Amino acid sequence: MGKRYFHAQNYRRLKAECIRKKQLFVDVQFPPTNNSLFLGPVNPEIDIIWKRPGEIVDNPQLFVEGATANDVTQGILGNCWFVSACSALTHNQALLKKVIPDAIGQEWTDNNNYCGIFCFCFWRFGKWIEIVIDDLLPTRDGKLLFARSKSSNEFWSALLEKAFAKLYGCYENLVGGQLTDALEDISGGIAETINVQKQLMSGQSDSSRKLFHTIKEAFDQQALIVAAIAVKNKEEIEETLECGLVKGHAYAVTAVRFIELNVKSRSSSFFATVDRQMMIRLQNPWGEKEWNGPWSDGSQEWEKITDAHKKELGITVEEDGEFWMPWNEFTRYFTDLSVCQTFNTSLFNFGTKFYEWKFFGEWKSNGAKQGARNDRAGGCINFMATFCCNPQYRFDIDVDGSEVRFSLTQKLKNEGEKNREPLVTVGMHLMRVEDNRIYRIHQAINPEVTSDYNYGRSVCLHIQNLRQGRYILFPTTFAPREFAKFLLRIYSERNVAPRELKRDTPGRGLRSCKKVNSVARITVVGAKLNNKTEAVRTYVIINCGKESVRTRTAEGTKVFWNQCFIFYRRGMTHKFSIELVEDGTIHGRTLGVARIMENVDNDTRSLEYDIVDENHPVATLSVIIQSYDDPMYL
Repeated sequence: MGKRYFHAQNYRRLKAECIRKKQLFVDVQFPPTNNSLFLGPVNPEIDIIWKRPGEIVDNPQLFVEGATANDVTQGILGNCWFVSACSALTHNQALLKKVIPDAIGQEWTDNNNYCGIFCFCFWRFGKWIEIVIDDLLPTRDGKLLFARSKSSNEFWSALLEKAFAKLYGCYENLVGGQLTDALEDISGGIAETINVQKQLMSGQSDSSRKLFHTIKEAFDQQALIVAAIAVKNKEEIEETLECGLVKGHAYAVTAVRFIELNVKSRSSSFFATVDRQMMIRLQNPWGEKEWNGPWSDGSQEWEKITDAHKKELGITVEEDGEFWMPWNEFTRYFTDLSVCQTFNTSLFNFGTKFYEWKFFGEWKSNGAKQGARNDRAGGCINFMATFCCNPQYRFDIDVDGSEVRFSLTQKLKNEGEKNREPLVTVGMHLMRVEDNRIYRIHQAINPEVTSDYNYGRSVCLHIQNLRQGRYILFPTTFAPREFAKFLLRIYSERNVAPRELKRDTPGRGLRSCKKVNSVARITVVGAKLNNKTEAVRTYVIINCGKESVRTRTAEGTKVFWNQCFIFYRRGMTHKFSIELVEDGTIHGRTLGVARIMENVDNDTRSLEYDIVDENHPVATLSVIIQSYDDPMYL
């Protein structure tokens, strides 16, 4: 989707106007006053002076020798969530160029006609937003108050922070924000928070190593990753542990890799083995207070590797806030990993390609009563009576073990304003449905997975190992009758062909004025083949009226499909013709047929039928049939 202009300010037009008038830009939308700093009124005599970079240093630059993770240092503002996200951003140069467009053209050079105006871009609700700022920065005693770079004449981090503050209404609104929000704002990706201990206690063997490989793979694919140590109460926030780590604090992940040990001994012994240590490198946005345990700066563990390998790893012994940790110590202390990934959706780029789908929707009543047909704000699965009123999105999985990612983002109602309306608690629920369903479902079945419900802007649902079949995703608020607009994004390496389900039942046919007045769900459980000693590959074809569906192929003399199908009828009788077909030939060979006439009885029954070939039973078919005289019951 295209770019939009925040507060309708166009950078190129505004800069051209400044050049024409030969004046420096002052942003009236975000003026250099206390109004841009604080949520409420403050002492007008507060000693903050707004200065342009050229008034602070003699040779200001946007970048000094490029951007690195330890460029960014947090100031007096409690916004480590944003500063850590910025440090992580330097790991992905393509994203950095998107967030800071035309960096060369914005540098302090004679050729660029410096006008004190800068442009940055952030992602919001499916679009990149261009935000224009002036370069007047809050200072005290001639020094920057908030984010700054290690090099005193480098200003990209301070200016980026100002643009972010403008997006959030004021600097004070950056205190104590959501880390995943910052990661999505600067990337347009999907931010997923991983609970470290939950992953380690998943019951899988070698879960720690698997988590390390997951994080390493994400990092190698240019994901932005930030780690944190959760707190149990407010008193623990920014508490420094004996190991040097800070609780309630966000650390940018700047490297994830194996480090080879005993490298020195390889040349001295033909039989020497090389151990590999799982390591992670982190950056404290304070620029100080580092890990002081094993593998900390200057510790004896570093004697196990050569000087050349140290140089390759960029090992320095200085208090710069960046440090290495062994993975086992990292998982001992850190509780959360926020991983924000962007996905290659271009046909022309190398690497793994992802399909992407975006749906803009809304939880709303449509003027209907709670739970009525047009109500689209049903709340979470706890509210069974109204849950299926929510928007529904159908998709298909064609291969077992498939992986799909979902991101649900609610729209902010007053973007850029200081006092923002509260968000609603949102989440997602996934349900496996009949393989041929094309209409909305009205009764919850086969719950597959539910996301966390989050009182925040976005929530992520990352599902691995999905079985073949058809599914419906429900984006929901926690409680019914909560209203908001949302963006649903879906990413998968396979084409899952999602679409929103809008109709409740089939309409009237071209040849009939009658409405559909009954519905039947048939579950094909399995079949036992008679007089077969060797495994046979078979599937079932179900014909009902003009509709024909088939199961997957299963192999054996006793096979199981456990597949559901749904059929709507005009009338109170459903006639099924069920063929058992042997796979393996071009068209398949029909082994036999069962004919079923089901009178609607508003009940569920488990039944067995003979599959017959010329009056000879060849198999016994097991099915479950549900039929109702209300087509909106299922």
